[in-house]
Amino acid sequence: MAEKKLIVVHVAYDREAKVWWTESSDLFGLNACASSLDEFRTILPGMVQDLIELNEPSWTGHDVIIEILAQGRERIDVPAAA
Repeated sequence: MAEKKLIVVHVAYDREAKVWWTESSDLFGLNACASSLDEFRTILPGMVQDLIELNEPSWTGHDVIIEILAQGRERIDVPAAA
């Protein structure tokens, strides 16, 4: 059985730019941004594969698990009871 590798990606939301972006990750060079978390999840595997081939060739042939930890904040106004 192939050894498993875990890559943890911390994602944050920039309200002004309206994008989700890579705040930090365990994979050197990973810098992704997208307008939605779904889009981010769609582009991430291809980027990770490219970076593994370039920066971590010893990982080739291993199972790679990408854990995405997203952090966002919304503010709402709740009106006072009448």
